[in-house]
Amino acid sequence: MVWPCDNRTFYYLRTLLLFSLCCSAGSGKERLSVNSSPKTLKIGFLYSKTGSSSFIEKELARGIRLYELAHPNELKRIKIVKADNRGSLQGTLDQMKKFRNQDVNFVVGLRNSEEAMAASQFAEDNEMLFVTPLAIYSKVALGKKNTFQLSTNEVLQAGALARFAIKDLHRKKVLVLLNHRSVFSQGFAESFEKGLKAFDGVVWEEHIYNGRELNLEALKKSILSFKPDMVFVSDDIANSAILAKYIYRLDPLIPYLTGDPFSNEAAMRAMLKEVPQMRVYYSSLWNDAVKTIENEKFKQLYLSQYRNETPSQESALTYDALSIFIEALFLTPETPTLDRVRYYLEHSKFQTTQGEIDFSSGPTHSPVKDVYIKVSNIEKNKSVKTLRVKWKTRP
Repeated sequence: MVWPCDNRTFYYLRTLLLFSLCCSAGSGKERLSVNSSPKTLKIGFLYSKTGSSSFIEKELARGIRLYELAHPNELKRIKIVKADNRGSLQGTLDQMKKFRNQDVNFVVGLRNSEEAMAASQFAEDNEMLFVTPLAIYSKVALGKKNTFQLSTNEVLQAGALARFAIKDLHRKKVLVLLNHRSVFSQGFAESFEKGLKAFDGVVWEEHIYNGRELNLEALKKSILSFKPDMVFVSDDIANSAILAKYIYRLDPLIPYLTGDPFSNEAAMRAMLKEVPQMRVYYSSLWNDAVKTIENEKFKQLYLSQYRNETPSQESALTYDALSIFIEALFLTPETPTLDRVRYYLEHSKFQTTQGEIDFSSGPTHSPVKDVYIKVSNIEKNKSVKTLRVKWKTRP
């Protein structure tokens, strides 16, 4: 008799068999299922509860809460330890040290790439596993065996944004704004410029500013002298919003292109409420229109708990990250050691709100996923393009 088997069950059984074969040369002791062990497994959740952009950070906490509501059985064996890094590098390191001292060796969280880089290096140095749902800078995971990124990284996002600017919006002169105080901003801008190089007849110019002092008068001079037909901004949502409003008031017809921070609709509306007609093009890490069972379940659950609010990429991808981590923990034998959990993260396929992913498709521990590009004039928000992406060169 042949039993029916869906894709997820097939990959589960295949991965379990692979690991069993790899471990068969061990001590010979009987290996039990993780579910048979009474020991509670701890997962640390790290976010910026009291730091900057806390109205976005709360969505990460909502993702954890929604997972807890949707998976009560898994939580019988899992204890989630929540920690506030206060939106700083030092706070990140302080909380990672506390996790280590509390034997919390598995950590999920963070959206800020520079904070995630600090957590990633700490995890590497202290034999901890770290999964970040939202930090997109490729160097967070590049060369790190213990860190996994769930989001499409900046190399793929920037390449897709460059193609969209040239092929869809037919731009030829692009002013690239970058914050020299942010390694992420510099890296995102560099990847975008590499994308522009693939097209003939395109010119660009950099406008470099200090992230703490935007010097808008200097920006005005750059725009008046270069006369761009598009502005690309590589920075966090707070600085990007200030720059967007200033550029719109200088010339409302210049298209404005930026990255995924603007994907939080509530934050964008709050930040740009003074210019409700401004058109902003931006990449998104999550698309509510994706038709998967996991996405529909997530959206229904979100709306049942937070009525009259919009499901966010932050809550969805945090939900996904915790789901993936716990699935890998439950796949392991009796004691989910670092090596065993890493093995399953590296060799399994996972069903998420955005479809099936794996961490072996790119040269880093980050999946190759579609890039969603949206346009909004604050009153309306819609997806205008889904770009398939693939690795061409290492970041």
